Amino acid sequence: MVLRAFKNARGCGLSLVTLEITLRNCGFNRVEAEEMEAEVRYFMDKGFVAEVVKSHSVGNRIWRITASGVDDLERRGL
Repeated sequence: MVLRAFKNARGCGLSLVTLEITLRNCGFNRVEAEEMEAEVRYFMDKGFVAEVVKSHSVGNRIWRITASGVDDLERRGL
């Protein structure tokens, strides 16, 4: 579900807060910020998401899905 949320952002990227809110709106009621950070790190390690480098607002980190992430979702029919 996390990777699909990134795909649905259509390259704009998501912050941890936005990702948490999105998952809660999809019915995942027990989502914690620490869990979101761990999930994003996992997908970064797999090469499925990448941090968006920004010169302004450095403290507000966001990530976007990569081509590998899209390929993985498509391979699994998601």
